[in-house]
Amino acid sequence: MDLTLEEVKDLTDIAKIQKIFLQLRIEEETASGDLDELLANQAHLETKMQNLNQILPEIMSVEKGCQTLQRTIFHTNELAVNVSKKVRQLDTARGHVDECLKRINDIISLRACVEGVQTAMMDKDYETAAGFIDKYLAIDKMINVSLIDDAVTGSFAVLKESQLNLINIISKNMDDAVKSDDQDAINRYVKLFPLVDRRSDGLNKFSKYMSSKVGDIGQSHLQDALKTSKSDPRWNVIFADTITKLFEDTARIIESSHVSIVEHYGTEDSKKYVVVVQDECVRQARGIINNFLQVRNILDMITTTTSLIGQSPEEILDTRKLDQTLDELVIMNARAELYINFIQRKLQDDTVEWDGNMRMLQQETMGHYIALETHFMKHSISKAVSMETKDKKSMVSSLVDDVCFVIQKIINRSLNSKNIDAICAMINNSISSLSVDVCGQLGGIVSSGYPNTSSYSWQQGPDDQVQLQKEKFFTALNNCYGLADNVNKLRKGFELKCDKLFGKGPTLEKVISCIHGFGDVHNDFKDVIKRGEHNICKAAIFPKLHPVIAEYASSSHVITEDQFYMLEVEDPWLQDVVKAIDDLSSPLEKVLNQSIYDDVLAFTITELSQYLEKLVLNCSYNQLGGLMFDKQVRSLVTFLSTKIQWSVRDKFMRLTQLAMLLSTEKLTEAKDYHDNGMLARLGSVELKQCLRLRVDFRKDDIEKML
Repeated sequence: MDLTLEEVKDLTDIAKIQKIFLQLRIEEETASGDLDELLANQAHLETKMQNLNQILPEIMSVEKGCQTLQRTIFHTNELAVNVSKKVRQLDTARGHVDECLKRINDIISLRACVEGVQTAMMDKDYETAAGFIDKYLAIDKMINVSLIDDAVTGSFAVLKESQLNLINIISKNMDDAVKSDDQDAINRYVKLFPLVDRRSDGLNKFSKYMSSKVGDIGQSHLQDALKTSKSDPRWNVIFADTITKLFEDTARIIESSHVSIVEHYGTEDSKKYVVVVQDECVRQARGIINNFLQVRNILDMITTTTSLIGQSPEEILDTRKLDQTLDELVIMNARAELYINFIQRKLQDDTVEWDGNMRMLQQETMGHYIALETHFMKHSISKAVSMETKDKKSMVSSLVDDVCFVIQKIINRSLNSKNIDAICAMINNSISSLSVDVCGQLGGIVSSGYPNTSSYSWQQGPDDQVQLQKEKFFTALNNCYGLADNVNKLRKGFELKCDKLFGKGPTLEKVISCIHGFGDVHNDFKDVIKRGEHNICKAAIFPKLHPVIAEYASSSHVITEDQFYMLEVEDPWLQDVVKAIDDLSSPLEKVLNQSIYDDVLAFTITELSQYLEKLVLNCSYNQLGGLMFDKQVRSLVTFLSTKIQWSVRDKFMRLTQLAMLLSTEKLTEAKDYHDNGMLARLGSVELKQCLRLRVDFRKDDIEKML
């Protein structure tokens, strides 16, 4: 504690003086303890000081050594800087010497080029002469003329003149070789143009020559096609063969010269060459297609099909001829796709615009294909509908197989074209035709109703007319099921084919998204089936079944033991219900697809259970009456299980639980059923309502118990 003299003099309060005294005493004790600790360590500290005194000379020696090392490093650094400066000076001098030697070698080479090119020109050895010119052109032309003699200047003039002379000779000989169609000479001179600094001239001449070859080949193939007799086995695909030959010959021409062009002109110029040659190929392809359109009367066909839109199918076009024409169109497009892939591999550059005309030509061709294919499809489907036949042993008509065959043929043909736009267009058109032309037609038959009610005027006619309408209705319903199943199979088959054809990527995703439309058509057929199933139930089953079931309410269910035993032996109501269901369902089983029959029976079972439940809740029971109802429910479940391929217990679960309540002996049993979850389908209100039907249970007891 630090106190000034004035603060000490001001202390007058005994309590403060005592407090300060205590603090001073504590500080004194602390200081004494510290002093004792230092005195105790005195020997240890003295030992450390002695050790320091012993190593002090060594430390001084190390300090002197470090100072010496510092001076050495500084001196070495100065020497390194000086050496580096000298090395840079030597490098500069060496560069000047190398440049001088290069100039000397250039001068020597120039003189050698002069002698060599003159000798080669005299010997007409143009390859050697071009090599000397190429060497001359490679020499640095920035030689300082003021530092060389007149002889060197003269060498430049001689070589320049020789270059011009050689260019004229090569160009003239190239033109002569082109005129005479001398392939060896052309291949000889086209290699020399880059050596004499006329790269673009050589490339243009060679490209024009090769283009003319493609043009000649195209015209030759076209003339051969036009001369082909209609009796020739290949007449139906003669234009596809012609365009295939054009693409193959063009690819062969490009392939045979491509390596040489890349070697002597470089990759970029080789791309220009490919583009020029393929442009001529496109022009020849357009000529072939124009003749194809004219000979096959494609435009007239399209005009005719357009005029038939919205009308009933007519045999205006020869379907067989149209089918052959479509096959030829698809082959032509498939060959075009292969050719395009070949050109793309040669170019290996997406920035080069080369396929604009080719794609335009392809789009025009595929536009004709889509128009004709759509007509062919609609006509074939309409014909399948109008010429529908049915075997007596079959539940479906010829419509199912015919329509699916047409759709499969259309889509497979479009896949063979390998054109993504055509494929997607025909998939969408097929889906539309299935939905409108087929499902719509069958849906109209089904929506007209099951011919079993007086609401239809035609029912007033003869029985055979009604029977004919029934058969038509059943066939339409079975056809819908068959078509729904086949459409689903077609969708899966098309997906597998597209996966193999296109592999993974955006193209496959685009096609698959179109194919998924078949799923919507599948659902459309299923919706028609559901409407038909409901029509059968409402028109043919429910009106006849309801009166039989309703007899349940006309009987008393408060019965004696004798009555119970009599009903056990023979239950008229149960027998009538079983007979009615059997009489109504058995004929349907013979004329309906098993799945449709099961659905109809399922609707019937649902209606039976719901209608019977309403009747049960409006009757009164004693325990024996409840036991009899329980037996009746079990018997119905057993019987119906033999009529359908899946369990019916779930449909009767509420009735089963109602029977359990109505047959209980005591209310405590009902409570146990409820507490154990055995009455899960019944709510508390329904539970009480059911128990109130028992004449032997008091309402007060029911309320107290539950």
